[in-house]
Amino acid sequence: MTVFGSSPALKLLSSMKPTHQEPYTLLSRRWLTCSPPKERGQVFRVMQWNVLAQGLTASNPRKNFCQTQTRHLAWETRRYLLLMEVLSYRPDVLILCEIDRFDFFETKLREFGYKGKFIERPFSPCVDVPGEGQPDGCAIFYHAERLSLADLNHRQLLNQMKHSTGSLAMALRLECVEDNAPLVVIASHLKGGPKTEQTRFEACQDLVVFMKEHTSSGDMVVMGVDVCEEPGQIGYDTLTSELRDSYKFALEGKSPGFTTWRMRPVGEEKYTNDCILYSDQQLRVLQALDVPAEKLIGGAKLPNNYCGSDHIPLITDFQRVLAE
Repeated sequence: MTVFGSSPALKLLSSMKPTHQEPYTLLSRRWLTCSPPKERGQVFRVMQWNVLAQGLTASNPRKNFCQTQTRHLAWETRRYLLLMEVLSYRPDVLILCEIDRFDFFETKLREFGYKGKFIERPFSPCVDVPGEGQPDGCAIFYHAERLSLADLNHRQLLNQMKHSTGSLAMALRLECVEDNAPLVVIASHLKGGPKTEQTRFEACQDLVVFMKEHTSSGDMVVMGVDVCEEPGQIGYDTLTSELRDSYKFALEGKSPGFTTWRMRPVGEEKYTNDCILYSDQQLRVLQALDVPAEKLIGGAKLPNNYCGSDHIPLITDFQRVLAE
């Protein structure tokens, strides 16, 4: 994690620190080193994170965070931890889903050189939450000193009958400031639930179609997605038949032990739902940030005073592959 020192990031975070008297810091994590960078080829960092829509922190009595302290669900606490995480790791590309406070992130991250785009999720459940009413969706931020925006595309993902699956896809075509090399960044958040596997499968099929609609041969492609299912299920396998999973590469064929972990009235929910996928002919993985040790999470699981979401952010450092 970055040490802020007397930086502008520290000044901003100090002005936002929650009033509750307890330690607020980030979970300890280790880097999974795959290979050292080569002399040629841009290196850039990608973060993918389901940041937990504020409108969903207590919107359904059957699904609420039954053992989570109320203060750890408050926006005052969560915004501090969410921003601390982003500013600690300073990704060049930040892919967020289930975000219903885009204006907050856009305003704060602008101070650190980021620009971003947001697309609302179709049929967002946050809209009907009393006192909230802000739709959630996906957002992609990029550091403007290194990347510039060339194009934005988005649409709902469709099933085989051409009806909406309730999921969206967005793609930013970016260009490296250094040499105008194209980088296509795709974000998506699929529909969760044990009875929606077929819907997710068809959404993943259409997500592959969407990707091919907006990429060309030779493009660097990165996709950050909350698949809402485990590796090995049919939707995930559909995506990884086209792109490679950076964490599976870093873990030598294994998947992280979890990317989301929460307590609900129906019991404990611990899943590996999130991934960063990439085109392995154009990009190579340098390192990925492993998930925290399970013993650090605590009995009430996530969110807590160490993580502002019920998901853990995934981070991968890539390098562009150039011809020898």
